[in-house]
Amino acid sequence: MSSFSDSPEGLQVASPGDSLSHSSTSDRASEQSKTLFSVAVDLLSRREHSCHELRQKLAAKFSETDGADIEATLLYLQELNYLSDRRFAEVFARSRLQRGQGPLRIRRELLQRGVGNDLVAGALEQLDADWFALAAELLQRKFREPIAPALSREQQFKERARRQRYLAYRGFPADAISWALETDY
Repeated sequence: MSSFSDSPEGLQVASPGDSLSHSSTSDRASEQSKTLFSVAVDLLSRREHSCHELRQKLAAKFSETDGADIEATLLYLQELNYLSDRRFAEVFARSRLQRGQGPLRIRRELLQRGVGNDLVAGALEQLDADWFALAAELLQRKFREPIAPALSREQQFKERARRQRYLAYRGFPADAISWALETDY
């Protein structure tokens, strides 16, 4: 396993128990570690990534690289605070809330991106959103008017089901959906 150390020349790789030598193998490993780090920082400069996402992207780009080198790079990025699952979860949850997505969808997407349950729960709690009001606001924005009482009973049921599907797809819980549909907008 490799470990990182800061030096004026940049990032160097040192094997445990060995001094840095200038052999071609050591130079290749050092160059590969620098490239790994550079690509990882480039990806992180564009947007936040979860550790899991970044691991997958680096593994795909550097398929010939030992997994231990990728793990060492990820640990180094975490030590520098360039990579943080907590920060990623908070930024991701905030952005999805601004898009009008509900807590169930945000939770599912964060879990798919490899964020732990405790971090997901913390990010959702930190949002402090009124999911009921947001669901009602989305219904009002999308459908403009409540279900017309002039429609036949069957058409009213179909329209209600259509609006329920819309909110369910966006990740709102059943109680928020029911409340939003009952709210007269």
